[in-house]
Amino acid sequence: MPMVRHITVRAFLRAIAPLLFLAGISPSSLAHGELKFGVFPNLSARVMVETYQPLAGFLSDSLKRPVNLESAPDFLAFHSRTLKGEYDLLLTAPHLSWLAWKEGGYRPVLTYVEPARGYLIVRADSPYQVPSDLRGKIIAMPDPLAVVNIRMEKILEKAGLRLGQELTVVETGSHTNAATYVNQAQADAAVVGVLAFLRLPKEVRDNLRIIAETQAMPSHVFLVHSRVSPTHERAIVGAIRQFISSEAGQTFLQKGGFGGVRTLRKGELKAVESDAKELKRRLQPDAGM
Repeated sequence: MPMVRHITVRAFLRAIAPLLFLAGISPSSLAHGELKFGVFPNLSARVMVETYQPLAGFLSDSLKRPVNLESAPDFLAFHSRTLKGEYDLLLTAPHLSWLAWKEGGYRPVLTYVEPARGYLIVRADSPYQVPSDLRGKIIAMPDPLAVVNIRMEKILEKAGLRLGQELTVVETGSHTNAATYVNQAQADAAVVGVLAFLRLPKEVRDNLRIIAETQAMPSHVFLVHSRVSPTHERAIVGAIRQFISSEAGQTFLQKGGFGGVRTLRKGELKAVESDAKELKRRLQPDAGM
């Protein structure tokens, strides 16, 4: 018999998970008893896998079941899959967390210590100093449904800049891509979230400059679906905390700028309720983005 017989299904799935993720194929169709870990697509697929596969692997070992890292091609698809309950464990943006909690049957459990905020960035060698300097320029944005977009639009409007009028908008699909557009001089400015900004390679960050930022808001939130029993929820939360305290977890925190994880405080998501409602408005068929 060939040596491949010694490779377990669980080990095989974990080994090929990044390839399946990048190919848009869910390993869930290949195994039973898995836990689907959905991570919202604020990063490129490659950076997403590099960032979160260590956590998924640790959870798999700790929980003694396959943990499959999944996402979606854009924020809308991810939000739709969330509301359909396709993920058992979910990590998503604060305003999407509010909707997952109120309308998707998820329970918020943990959040990153580092608050979320949006940055308006330009190349370090550009002449732009304040948002009003960008009149008539090109701005790269990750997704019209991103909370940092929603909040940054208000800052731009106060500077007399309306998207699609005084500013030409390029939608890039992720925060990583938006920053890359500016770094490669394909756009004059970009909107990115702080965590995605900190995850950029140092040589890229050093080539960028922040000229405006939104107010701080609750960070990304870990949620579990209501079908997950309280016992399993405690096991998942405990495993995440164990990962954070491990050597691999400390590397994860340092690279991502997450600052740690903590229990979500009661009523904390109230701060993004208006952002969640604005997102819902934008999703209406007759609403303008």
